[in-house]
Amino acid sequence: MSRLQKVEQKRAAEAWSCIQAVSEDIDSSKFKKEYRSIVMKLPTLILTNGLGQTLAFLKFKGKNDGSNPEEKVYGDLQGWLTKPNVVNWGRVTHKELIERIMAIDSTKYRFITIESLSFLNWLKKFADAVLPKDGGE
Repeated sequence: MSRLQKVEQKRAAEAWSCIQAVSEDIDSSKFKKEYRSIVMKLPTLILTNGLGQTLAFLKFKGKNDGSNPEEKVYGDLQGWLTKPNVVNWGRVTHKELIERIMAIDSTKYRFITIESLSFLNWLKKFADAVLPKDGGE
């Protein structure tokens, strides 16, 4: 098995774990629908506004409150990007993902943006398959 296949499998497994947590551990149908909606829009937001600005938006909307779907999505993305062997953060040791993003150079920023989009690709697929759709989508 190639290294690329292993990385894709790890992304898929982490994304599946995130979606299962929302699907099984959260009783609110509204939360599930909002989470799904955010996940479906997030790659476009990143491509339009940039990763840093999108993370800032999620933190603003999430208000450090785990009962907000934006905070859950931010946490899921942070969980993936801060796993060992996913991103070499070097000397950046800040806890918050957004602080790490602000402290890196442009080459690493582009790599992390691509890694984020790759992870979100799996998250979108699983969210679309498992979580309830909003009436407007």
